[in-house]
Amino acid sequence: MALLYDYNHTYKNSLRFLLVLKLNKIYCKNTYNIPYMSCLSFFFSLSKAIDKDNISILNYFYLFKFFFGKNAFLSKYKSFYNLGNWFFNFKVFIIINKKDIYPTLFYYINDFIYIIDNINFRYGIYSSKYNIFYILLKDLTSFSERKTNIALFNLNDTLNLHLFFSGGNLMTSKIILNNFKLKKF
Repeated sequence: MALLYDYNHTYKNSLRFLLVLKLNKIYCKNTYNIPYMSCLSFFFSLSKAIDKDNISILNYFYLFKFFFGKNAFLSKYKSFYNLGNWFFNFKVFIIINKKDIYPTLFYYINDFIYIIDNINFRYGIYSSKYNIFYILLKDLTSFSERKTNIALFNLNDTLNLHLFFSGGNLMTSKIILNNFKLKKF
C-alpha cells in the first residue's frame, strides 16, 4: 500500500515542481500551469458481437479484474437486427482516479508496453481541446504471457487507454508523457 502512495506523492510534490524549474523560461510561468493527470480510462470497444453471452466477452471483464484489480462496466450498449441476426455494440471499461492513477500507469507501461513491438501499439493526441491522450494496444498476447490462463487467450480487440489531464496546456502535457520513454509525442 505504501507503493501506491509513493508514486502519487512523488509526482504531486517533487516532479511537478522540478518540471517548473526546468521549463520555466519556455512553457510554465507558474506552478498552477502544470498539468495534473486527473483520470485514466481503459476500455475495449466491442462491435458487431453476435452472441452477448459468449465466453470471449466475459474474458474482457476477467482481464480488468485480474490485472488491474477493478470491476469492469458496460457502456454505450446498442443492439440491432440485420439479416436474421442480432448484433451488439458496447464498451467494456474501467476508470481509475486519484491515487491509483500512477501505480496503474507505471504497471501498464513498464510491464506490457515495453514487451510489445512498436507495430502493435499506437499513441497520440485524442483531443487537443480537452487535453486527452491515447495509447492503443493491439496485441494482447502479453497478458497471456504474464499469466497463462484459459480466459486470456480469446482477446481479439484493441485495449484503449485514455489519459485525461487537467490544468496546463497541451505542450506541458506532452513533456510529462515524454518522460514515460515511449517515444516522442
